[in-house]
Amino acid sequence: MFKEKKIPTILGLIILIGGVFIGVFLTNKNTNFISKASGDCHPINPQITNITNNSVTISFTTESLCLSSLVVNNQNFDNLAILDTTQKSKIHYFDVNNLKTSSEYEYFFINDGKNYKQSSYKFETAKNPVGSIPSSNLAWGRVFTPNFNAASKVMVFLNIPGASPLSALVTSSGNWNISLANSFNESKSNRFIPLPNTSEEIIVIDQDRQRTQISGNTSQNNPTPDIILGQNQFSALPVTFDIETNSGYLPSITPVPNIKSLDILNPKDNENISTKKPDFFGTGPSNSKIKIKVESPVVYNDEISTNDDGSWNWSPPADLTPGEHTVTVTVNENGVDKIISRKFTVLAAENPLSYSASSSATTPTPTMTPTPTSTLKTTPTPTIVPTKIPTVTLTPTIRTSKPSTSSGIPTAGNLLPTFSLILLASSFIGLSVFSLNKK
Repeated sequence: MFKEKKIPTILGLIILIGGVFIGVFLTNKNTNFISKASGDCHPINPQITNITNNSVTISFTTESLCLSSLVVNNQNFDNLAILDTTQKSKIHYFDVNNLKTSSEYEYFFINDGKNYKQSSYKFETAKNPVGSIPSSNLAWGRVFTPNFNAASKVMVFLNIPGASPLSALVTSSGNWNISLANSFNESKSNRFIPLPNTSEEIIVIDQDRQRTQISGNTSQNNPTPDIILGQNQFSALPVTFDIETNSGYLPSITPVPNIKSLDILNPKDNENISTKKPDFFGTGPSNSKIKIKVESPVVYNDEISTNDDGSWNWSPPADLTPGEHTVTVTVNENGVDKIISRKFTVLAAENPLSYSASSSATTPTPTMTPTPTSTLKTTPTPTIVPTKIPTVTLTPTIRTSKPSTSSGIPTAGNLLPTFSLILLASSFIGLSVFSLNKK
């Protein structure tokens, strides 16, 4: 007679509880892995703008705040939308200079330590322009949030028929500017000279990838009316901007009159800029002569006239050297010279392919193009949200019963219930391992 083998039921319970704990542990481990593997730093809609014979601007957005850098011909460039290289951003904007004429370049991004490469990540610089250098021609304006505070970390794209895409990075004070004198035509064969009274498109992209799209006119670029994020039309009234508090508001009764006093709006005092050939602009008495002087190792002097609305802009005829400079503007008002000066620093390029841009740098020309060379017609990129795996909580039901003793007391440790518990526990463990491997 064979003796029946018995395994204590308590052992089966221990195995079952252990299986549940192991399953929960593996499930949590799998969930954490998925969350870390999200593609939140994938470049969204990279744009190629401001192409010249020796420079280009590359920009994109990301779903999450990310650290980013651009690599062109093994040279790294930092994101100009941030002040500190350890600061994360959803806006990523890079200027690259000192490129070769009519040359093709490949590039890729490094976002949060991961490389993002595609066969379409390439561009070609323009040919050497012919003819004389056009006179200074600036498109500029201001961007405000819906609460009428100065917008920052915002990109402006400008589309003008016949011109290659242009863009600019909005400064911390809400200003943007694009030098049309440095723009090239769509075929990149020569400089582009915009015709007056030509329809254009201005697209503003903020950190949430919200697109504000406005129809403008080339005759109203100096400056453009104020832009309010989320409103697909220019502001009906100019926004009064308070530099000290970095905020603005819309007047409720009458528009603010045009500023007629002499002022330098760009650059700000003691500002660091990355471009060697910045655009200076400001205000003054309408239709007046303004003397401009830039003090650097090479001193530049010039005289220009303000426009009917009192605005003016000017850029030096050659690149400025890295280091501290001073720009001084003078106007004669009622027989008395009024003088305003601003100190600024041109940052030294660390790489042979130096990039240039800053809060006041010559902001590239706006134009959003889904592909590196086409005119910007952006389409919102759908956001992929990882599906969260639901957690199932098992609550065992405890039944209390009084076993019948009419047939005798059951023998403890019978193999059938014990093996059933072991099988159930093994199922939990196997299901968890399968789920982990599958993900």
